[in-house]
Amino acid sequence: MILGLWLSVALGQDDEDPAADEEIIVYGELRVARAREAVVAELQELGYDAKIIDRGNHVVYRHAAPWHGEVVLYDDGWMQVKRQPLRVEGRKVPWAREGSPLAWAGCLVYPWACLRVNGAFVGQRKWRGTETRVVARTQATVTEWGDRVADLATERTVDGLPDALAALWEHGTPLDGGPALSTYQARRTALVTLWRTRTETVWGAQVRAAIRAFIRGVVQPSDHPFSAAELTAFGLGEQ
Repeated sequence: MILGLWLSVALGQDDEDPAADEEIIVYGELRVARAREAVVAELQELGYDAKIIDRGNHVVYRHAAPWHGEVVLYDDGWMQVKRQPLRVEGRKVPWAREGSPLAWAGCLVYPWACLRVNGAFVGQRKWRGTETRVVARTQATVTEWGDRVADLATERTVDGLPDALAALWEHGTPLDGGPALSTYQARRTALVTLWRTRTETVWGAQVRAAIRAFIRGVVQPSDHPFSAAELTAFGLGEQ
């Protein structure tokens, strides 16, 4: 109860409501989806919709003109512009659709017609120009998408932190795996390590706020608190 109260105050919530946390996560997922849709829309405007290949954790958007390359969108919010690979394909012809047995049979008669090499051998200067144009056109939407992915990851991390920190403090369960921490000194050190390794970003600040709330609400009232000197030395400030 004390943990829930302190965490609610630190994160700006009126009360501890699991349903509200779930709504936040779902909303975060919708924001990620919408941001990604905006990136895809720009890629389609640039012509990267001739072929779309879903490979699980990333999707390839291929341009109809091989020298324009292809764009890969990864689930973690990263975009890569790359050359189209050298490949063999049963190309569409007047008498057969692309990839059909008849189209592949044509490769036996005219093998050079099925070999796609333009993307792999386009000149470096021409390729750099294409790459730069795609990156410049999509930079704003890709940045927005990456930020929304980071938001969602942080929301999930912060949502799960109370249980993880409680397990660390009460049972010595490490935050990153490994053997149990048998002493409270080791557990305090683990909290400090987590605090210090957060990035100096808005997302790192949210996680640090949750750690600070845990220290104030659980660690300091316990029989094994940080000393004032430790708090100052560790850069946690007055708790």
